[in-house]
Amino acid sequence: MTQSDYDHREEGESLFEWPLDSAGMRMGAGELLDSLLATIQHLNRTDAWPLTILPPRFGDVLVDRERRQISAVCLWKRKPVKTHKEG
Repeated sequence: MTQSDYDHREEGESLFEWPLDSAGMRMGAGELLDSLLATIQHLNRTDAWPLTILPPRFGDVLVDRERRQISAVCLWKRKPVKTHKEG
């Protein structure tokens, strides 16, 4: 992979949605935001997840307890494809 390939990865902005489990339903706003940020960090470290997600901006997070869902508009960039050299 060249530096050019690394710099020209697809990027965008999308709405991401996550279910609220019973623990999430009892959390306050600060706890929910901490949980959301932890989830994003986990996904960013997971090789199988194809995107690096930036934390949402203030006001871009919506908690819908009736639908048991938290959603956030986040910027993202596709992770570089790892290639394995055959030896």
